[in-house]
Amino acid sequence: MKLIQFYRQLFLEAISIYEPVWDEEAVSFGYRWHKRNYPLREQFQIRDMDPEYPALMYSLILPEAYLETTIYEEIKRYPSKYELSIVILNRQVWLNATLQTDKLQDSLMGFLYQSRGELMNILDCIIRLPAETEV
Repeated sequence: MKLIQFYRQLFLEAISIYEPVWDEEAVSFGYRWHKRNYPLREQFQIRDMDPEYPALMYSLILPEAYLETTIYEEIKRYPSKYELSIVILNRQVWLNATLQTDKLQDSLMGFLYQSRGELMNILDCIIRLPAETEV
């Protein structure tokens, strides 16, 4: 069993108990799940990016309106043990927290809950920017 398969099995076992609302999606570079029972869509991935250790990535998928906020500044200044990033894809903002599994100090659900908490903290701090017509 490859290490990425081991982490997939751990995640499947954990979500079957704690969050059975995740739906798995087939991808070529690892494993991906989506969660749609929340106002914001969520995604969890286990990616085979490094030859030795898979990466865990939790994402919040935000509507385009978040581009009109201070989200860029907040993610840059937020102190995190995860690699935080923003991707704009298909008129949506993907707010991501990533961690290589060799740096994992919690359970997979611990990573999921902590990264979700950190991204929600960032959302709590953003400010809507006024449109140029409002200035």
